[in-house]
Amino acid sequence: MKIIEELKSIQQEMFTQLPAEVLNVMGNSLSEMLTQNLDCHAIKSGDTAPDFSLVATNNQKIELYKLLETKPVILSFFRGSWCPFCVKELEHFNQNLKLILDTQDVHFIAISPQKPDISAQLIQEHNINLTILSDTGNQIAKQYGLVFTLPENVRNLYKNLGANLPDFNGDDSYQLPIPATYIIDQNKKVIFSYINVNYMERADTSELIKALKKD
Repeated sequence: MKIIEELKSIQQEMFTQLPAEVLNVMGNSLSEMLTQNLDCHAIKSGDTAPDFSLVATNNQKIELYKLLETKPVILSFFRGSWCPFCVKELEHFNQNLKLILDTQDVHFIAISPQKPDISAQLIQEHNINLTILSDTGNQIAKQYGLVFTLPENVRNLYKNLGANLPDFNGDDSYQLPIPATYIIDQNKKVIFSYINVNYMERADTSELIKALKKD
């Protein structure tokens, strides 16, 4: 199943389960975000990918340029395990990982600002076989030009829905990454980028495979 179909299913569930006033706040907030060009400084195809060193859920230190010494890297930034669209995206990538690796052998890593123990719980609960790194304070997401601050009127709404961001991220900045997926070749160049301020839309595995075949 294409990820767009899976994400539309989540949207339909939201429309039937959430009160109208909640949906209105979320819809207005997203519309406003879409007009602000929040992704105007994001790293895109053709750019050199900034290096980073982050810790995975197993406490292993992961360095991007070290990984690139052996093979290309698929890098996916997600908001957190509280976001159903992010969880579905990770499940989609996880389910199709073999298809990706059959196309080209790559490292696949995901990055979130949430604390390592929360990502570890996500991996366990959803049987995710991907490396998830903790980007404390969104320091790496900032280097990739992806960070925005959640509007104040949405913060309590998220909290009431079980997503109190300070609990997940360990700070009260209310900053999140714009969901984005990159393919980085061994020359450190971005050969594929998908950045979308609309968090309800994500890159499909077929797009990654198409880009890898071109490389």
